[in-house]
Amino acid sequence: MRGRLLAGVAVLGLASMASVSAGDPWKDSAQYAIEYRVDLTALAATENDKVRVWVPLPVETTDQTILSTDIDSPWASRMVRDSNGNRVVYLEGEGAASKPLVLRTVVQRRPSHGTSKDLVSKDGPDDPSRFGKPARMIPLEGLIEQVAKQEARGLTGEDEKVRAYYDYVVANMAYDKRGTGWGQGNATWACTNKRGNCTDFHSLFIGMARSQGIPARFLIGLPVPGKDGGVIPGYHCWAEFWDESAGWVPVDSSEANKRDMADEYYGHLPNDRVEFTTGRDLVLEPPQAGEPLNYFIYPYVEIAGEPAGDVPATFAFERQPPERPTSGS
Repeated sequence: MRGRLLAGVAVLGLASMASVSAGDPWKDSAQYAIEYRVDLTALAATENDKVRVWVPLPVETTDQTILSTDIDSPWASRMVRDSNGNRVVYLEGEGAASKPLVLRTVVQRRPSHGTSKDLVSKDGPDDPSRFGKPARMIPLEGLIEQVAKQEARGLTGEDEKVRAYYDYVVANMAYDKRGTGWGQGNATWACTNKRGNCTDFHSLFIGMARSQGIPARFLIGLPVPGKDGGVIPGYHCWAEFWDESAGWVPVDSSEANKRDMADEYYGHLPNDRVEFTTGRDLVLEPPQAGEPLNYFIYPYVEIAGEPAGDVPATFAFERQPPERPTSGS
């Protein structure tokens, strides 16, 4: 998780707002105003360089409702969706940008129990058949397959097997971001080194499940601290697996490991997060010139057809009373 600190968060009125009860994150809904700021003025673009920018937005799901979205952009922009149903702001211009790109979204977030099978359509973005193949950093053979078979030995039902994979990750991985190699979501690296951040935890879980024919998918967004507002220093991710009778079931093995709460984070998640995108090896809309994205939470920019690398981005939030009126859509 890369730390990207916001110099000032007065834009959301955080300094003057009254305290808002966080309620019970496992039972209650919450409402968050999220500001996502991208410093496009820092780009090294010359006068005639074409600049293309993709930035993810919170997505509407069974767990969250988008109440409003406001886009303040230096160039003309539009909202698009990729093949995974992810909402994306796309813009393009030439040369240096005159100001940052600022996205403001108000989200109602509910505790997650997954997505019912009845709400999943064949060939749609949630179709489980789309989430059973290997990814560039999630192979389904070799070490991952061996460990999955080992942990499932003697188990017959898919529900027993997937719980065994989850328990293995929770018990054997350590949340440890020292050194290098972590944070890429390389399932083999995670299985070998037995440490990393949330990306590594869930990549290992997804790889184990997929290697045994159980669809599983990667979700990423922003974690919301249990306070009224402030800076969000980086992303958080979690996973879902497909249950033939229930549908998509959420798990968060890294939080379970850190908090020693394996049962609590299996099948249900608190409201302390805002979901942005689903998937790995992402081809954006419109398609980027560069390689598919490993995952998508930070802005992706191309200058003259080449990836621009890291672009400064900052996140802030304000907790709002759920009944607070909002405008826009």
